[in-house]
Amino acid sequence: MGRPQQAEKAGGAAGGRPGIPGPTRLVQVHPLLAEIVDQIADWDFPDGGVARALRTKALPSTAAYLIAQYRVPMGTDHHFGSSGYRQRRYVHVATMVRTGVATLRASGPLGVLIVRLKPEAAARLMGERMQDFADEKIELGNLFKASDLSLLEEMLMEAPDSAARFARIQSFLLRNLHTRQPDPVVCRAAQSLRRNPALRVRRLAAQLDVCERHLSRSFRAMFGASPKQFARVARIEKILAMRQGGSAWADIAYACGFADQAHMINDFGAIVGEPPQQLFRTTAADADCEGNTPVGRSAGLNFFEC
Repeated sequence: MGRPQQAEKAGGAAGGRPGIPGPTRLVQVHPLLAEIVDQIADWDFPDGGVARALRTKALPSTAAYLIAQYRVPMGTDHHFGSSGYRQRRYVHVATMVRTGVATLRASGPLGVLIVRLKPEAAARLMGERMQDFADEKIELGNLFKASDLSLLEEMLMEAPDSAARFARIQSFLLRNLHTRQPDPVVCRAAQSLRRNPALRVRRLAAQLDVCERHLSRSFRAMFGASPKQFARVARIEKILAMRQGGSAWADIAYACGFADQAHMINDFGAIVGEPPQQLFRTTAADADCEGNTPVGRSAGLNFFEC
């Protein structure tokens, strides 16, 4: 790619267990990808025993993810409230988790690159029907040429280290960028809602100098959700980030624009499937007992930890 790949290990041991490293993250993506890619992380666990002890919990997010694996494929369980699980094993997929909790489980040596895309620009790689990926796993073969994907898989398996894998995945992404730009109004709206999920749709439309109806229609055409629905998921992201940063629940409710803490708990439960206190309590117990870790902000990703 014409320049050295900068990478760093994520801080701390995965799952709070000594001797288990976190992912390797790409410090700076290629300039042509900077407006599209939020983060690339390499989860490299060649020891099958260590990999099987990990549980990756992916919580609702506005972001889309491209996942490419180069060792034993992971399985996933998607759980929402009491509705049960949907189980599936996959290799290379694109996905967006909008509701519930998806748990990824390794069955052997783990090697996976996770590319987190900025939602307002993900259409440059995934096409403009972003709604097709919500709570679904779409095989990358449905998005990219089979020859390109086959070459990527071969190159990732042969790569000697994370730096080489980062170079190869970025080359793949650059070759597959769409020249057509997505709707700029919708892109700016998504950016604004990510920064301020409490922003009213009427005020957002006024800021963008469009009518509220046009904004809602255009937004739904791209994301398969209204601006209000998108903002609800963005608030979940903010709640998770603030709580992981040590903020008190009352402070989080106020900062996220909820009328009170009870309103926040109800909204969180409606999207995630369980109250926030229970989720964090369960995750902490998992980390203490099994080495589970939420793949989250420490990894630069909005999976709750890996």
